[in-house]
Amino acid sequence: MPKYRFTCSSCNVEHEKFASPKQEELPCPTCGTSMRREFPMNGSQKVTEIVDSFTGITNEEDQKLKTKDRKTNHFWEVEVPRLVQHYSLQTCLEEGWLVYNDKGELVVGKAPKKR
Repeated sequence: MPKYRFTCSSCNVEHEKFASPKQEELPCPTCGTSMRREFPMNGSQKVTEIVDSFTGITNEEDQKLKTKDRKTNHFWEVEVPRLVQHYSLQTCLEEGWLVYNDKGELVVGKAPKKR
């Protein structure tokens, strides 16, 4: 059975309950009047769980940084070599995909350093 959110119109209490999709109302455990099923929300609710209570790092912030690092690494390791094959030398130099090293050789550039 799916989990639905029910709201009481008299005491404004919200409860999440497992209920049949056909069930529109439930009795309120607080005041006894009927609670109406709310329209389902798209997606999941925001995670507010603290992963490390000592440092206060949440799972969401840490995950965003990891995803950003993976995207940057993928761009420079996979996408840039593909782009170099299809674009002109001038475009590659302007975009920083190709750079000249200390020996004067043309090599694939590196990801910008993190600040």
